[in-house]
Amino acid sequence: MDFGEATVKSVIETVGPYAGFVAVFGLAVLSMLCFSMARDIRRLRDWAGGAPERDAEVREVSEIVAEERSEEIKVLAEREKRRLERSGMAGDSYWDRLGRTGRVLAIIAAVVVLGAAAAFAATSLMGDDSGGRNQAGNGSGKKQAGSQIPPGSIQVAVLNGTGGVETGIAAEYANALEQKGYQLGTVTDAPAIFDDSVVMYESGEEAAAKQVGRVVGVRRTAPVTSEVAGTASAMVTVVIGSAHGELPTGG
Repeated sequence: MDFGEATVKSVIETVGPYAGFVAVFGLAVLSMLCFSMARDIRRLRDWAGGAPERDAEVREVSEIVAEERSEEIKVLAEREKRRLERSGMAGDSYWDRLGRTGRVLAIIAAVVVLGAAAAFAATSLMGDDSGGRNQAGNGSGKKQAGSQIPPGSIQVAVLNGTGGVETGIAAEYANALEQKGYQLGTVTDAPAIFDDSVVMYESGEEAAAKQVGRVVGVRRTAPVTSEVAGTASAMVTVVIGSAHGELPTGG
C-alpha cells in the first residue's frame, strides 16, 4: 500500500466514527420528519372529513414512508460498500471497529434520540387532537381563518336595524343567505337603531362572520353585544343599518 492509499485509509478511519454518529442523528431527524408528515396528513383528513379511521390511515402512510426511506439508505450503504471493496479500501466494518462498548453506546444514543423524537411527535399530535375536540362545539371554530366554512354549519340571525323605516329588509337578507345554504336563525327587528350595517359574531366565530359579510356585502364585523345577543342567539348575526348598501346580486 503506497503513501496515498495509507493516507486515504487513515482519513476514513478517523472520520468514520463521526460520520456514524451524524448518520444516527440524521435518522432521528428523518423520524421526526416522518412523524411531522403523519401529523399534517391527519390534520388535513380531520379537516376534510373528521372520521376516526383517519388515524389508522395516517399511521399506515407514515410507516410506508419510513420503510421506503430505510430501503433507500440500505441500497446506498450497499453501493458504498461495494465501491470500497472494488478500490481495495474495504476492511472491517465501522460497526466491528466500534467494539462491544462502542456498539452499546451507539445503540443507547440512537434509542435516546429516537425516543425523544417520538415523544415530541406524540405530544404534538395529542395537542392537535385536544385542540380539535375543544373547538368541536364551536361549529366553524375548527376551520382556519380564510378558509371556506361549509355554509350549512353556520347559523345566521338577521335583524332589521333601520327602526322600522324599511320593512321586510331583514327577510330579503335572510332569503339571500338561505339560498346560499346558510342555516337561518332569528329574523326580526333589532333592539335599537343602527346607522351602519354590521355582522356580529360569538366568541371564536370571526371567520364565519367575515364569510357571511362577503355574501351580504357588509364589511364591518364586531363581537356580538349583550342587547343583540338577547334578541337573537346565533353564531353570526347580521344587523342591517339605515345606511346599508345594495344586497349583492344573487345574495
